[in-house]
Amino acid sequence: MELSGTHRIPAPRDRVFTALCDPEILLRCVPVLEEIDRLSPTDYAARVRASVGPLKARFAGRLRLMPEDAPRFYVLLAEGSGGLAGMVKGEARVTLEEVDGHTLLSYTLAAALGGAVGRLAVKLVQAKSDRVIGAFFERFTAEILPPSHVTPGMAPEAALPPGSTG
Repeated sequence: MELSGTHRIPAPRDRVFTALCDPEILLRCVPVLEEIDRLSPTDYAARVRASVGPLKARFAGRLRLMPEDAPRFYVLLAEGSGGLAGMVKGEARVTLEEVDGHTLLSYTLAAALGGAVGRLAVKLVQAKSDRVIGAFFERFTAEILPPSHVTPGMAPEAALPPGSTG
């Protein structure tokens, strides 16, 4: 399964990169994340709960951040097991480009799914992944925006300059 996308985040690249490496921020922003612990500056242990169609499972795994040219570019490797539900192994390549005080985050994600989760229709898993990624960027943008840029009840995308994508 492969996914890719680009999101404009209204904050400088260094701030975005730092927030992307902060377990507390990730815990608040990743909808399926139950627990994350930083084991070293580049290694994390995480537990995720996922439900795709009739399958509900918890996956425990490891994440490794490979900051090849941080904060401009990095690779995130993930591997997890959900017992009978199966396994997940993936690689995300993330580019952060600073444009007019904003950060343009582009990603490509390749994931291999095994077991019960791998047998589910790829379109079902991909649709769920798209929703989780969309919710992450919505929460993440709200998390790092200064409070003066968001009014109560306003969707974070509304705080972006005209012509921006979120």
